Amino acid sequence: MSENKEALRISVYSFGFQKSGIPDNENGDGGGFVFDCRFLPNPFHDQKLRDFTGLDPEIVRFFSEYRSVKSFIDDCVRMIEKAADSYIERNFLNLQVSFGCTGGRHRSVYCAEEFCRIMRSKGYNLEIEHTEI
Repeated sequence: MSENKEALRISVYSFGFQKSGIPDNENGDGGGFVFDCRFLPNPFHDQKLRDFTGLDPEIVRFFSEYRSVKSFIDDCVRMIEKAADSYIERNFLNLQVSFGCTGGRHRSVYCAEEFCRIMRSKGYNLEIEHTEI
């Protein structure tokens, strides 16, 4: 594992496939990872949760009840950690990771936030942008 995790900037996005689509890679290399969150449980279908976003405690509680959501995020972390360590060893400066769902307000936002929380706890340098909220 690489020692200088701060040297790599990991840009994380949440987006809606039906709204703005997959974010362009700002570094011009066209690369990066895109994770499709549409298979996860959708709080949009619960009228009481519809107006919240993945940043709200009501949605955090909703997703915390599903092991499948935690497992998905943990898998994403493992994959990106391997890629990030390789990028650092190769002196790359940027890595883009995007999480998408239908509208870009619930699943993708929650997953992007949780992903960032975990990766930051491991010492990685991340910035996050939610394109739909």
